[in-house]
Amino acid sequence: MNEWRFLPIEVNNGFWNMALDEAMLKMAIEKKSLNTLRLYKWKPSTASIGRHQSLYDEIDVKYAKDRGFNVVRRITGGGAVFHDEYREITYSIVCPIKFLKDLGAEKVLEQFEIITQGIITGLLIFGLKPEKDVIHCPAILLDGKKFSGNAQVRKKGYILQHGTILLDIDPELMYSVLKAPENVDKSKMVRSVRAKCIGIKNHIQNYEEGKLIISLKRGFEKALNIKLIEGIFSEDERELAESLVKEKYANLEWLQKYE
Repeated sequence: MNEWRFLPIEVNNGFWNMALDEAMLKMAIEKKSLNTLRLYKWKPSTASIGRHQSLYDEIDVKYAKDRGFNVVRRITGGGAVFHDEYREITYSIVCPIKFLKDLGAEKVLEQFEIITQGIITGLLIFGLKPEKDVIHCPAILLDGKKFSGNAQVRKKGYILQHGTILLDIDPELMYSVLKAPENVDKSKMVRSVRAKCIGIKNHIQNYEEGKLIISLKRGFEKALNIKLIEGIFSEDERELAESLVKEKYANLEWLQKYE
């Protein structure tokens, strides 16, 4: 059974979270770090946009700035996301694409889904019945409503996949930060989120974050046939992440790339 590194949940700002994910990927490509599962949260709340999105089409930058939120551009694809510091846990995984193919996941969608199966398996422990779907990007649903969206970047035979696990939702706040599509009212988007999205926290009896983390860890171990060993970021990863924050994620040139 493959041993992977497990990085227990920690809280960082949006620039650091994205820089650490990219640093993990770069170090793995250079064979300087292990395959890794990481769990994290965001403080302050952060709006992230996909690699090829326009900042000002997707985000109310003034509102985000006035509220003290971060705004970042990811290296992964997908759409704009509001990461609420009180209402979300995020996961990221870095591993060789070959590892997933050896598990039978040949196609891109299959590789998405074998990773998200870790979340599904973890939540089955609580008696929940999540199901896979594709809503723009691969998603996970509970009671027919989305609680997890996921995105990937693939580089030099390696994959970084990260995604959300919504604990709760505040659609009004979400669509104060995110812009509604052209010719669509904000109120319509708020109603749509209420109708189509869900937080899992209130569906877990006697919710405790620690128990959820343990269950997610077990779910990923089972889905990927791995053993997760608790670890830490290396000095090389942290130094690289620090430079990525300065040169990329907190840099307006990267954020405004398509303006």
